[in-house]
Amino acid sequence: MIGFLGLVLAAFVCFALVFWVKQRQYSHPALRLPYQLKQPFFQPSEIALLTRLEEAAGNDFHVLAKVRLADVMEVTAIPRRAPWYRAVNRISAARFDFLLCDSRTLAPRCAIEMERASDDNRILDELCAATGLPLIRLTPETARSGIELREAIDQAIAGPV
Repeated sequence: MIGFLGLVLAAFVCFALVFWVKQRQYSHPALRLPYQLKQPFFQPSEIALLTRLEEAAGNDFHVLAKVRLADVMEVTAIPRRAPWYRAVNRISAARFDFLLCDSRTLAPRCAIEMERASDDNRILDELCAATGLPLIRLTPETARSGIELREAIDQAIAGPV
């Protein structure tokens, strides 16, 4: 009987020791908050385009970078919950590369993407068309100067002629 109690006591001590070690591991800051700053935050091509966009925007627009679609657009009333969640999920992780906002009201005026249109990113074109937000697609090759960018911005905001 004493041998059995000793065995149970030893098992309990082992269990308590394992529990204590695991608790210390999980409370370590690297496991509790496993995050760090992304390096680099902007790619060199994004920095170059941002610089040219700020030059082109002048005092008329504020240039915001890496803006989530869910911060700009909202899902309209959908009577059923499942379609509403699908619609929210479609925009929750997507983002615009750059967003031009009116300098006075900060209302979104134009979205800018750094990639050509494709089947993978067609949803951005459809969303922008549905909400009336002009979308400009640029590549580092197509946006060589602030003047070219300003012309593209003015043309997009003016709408179809």
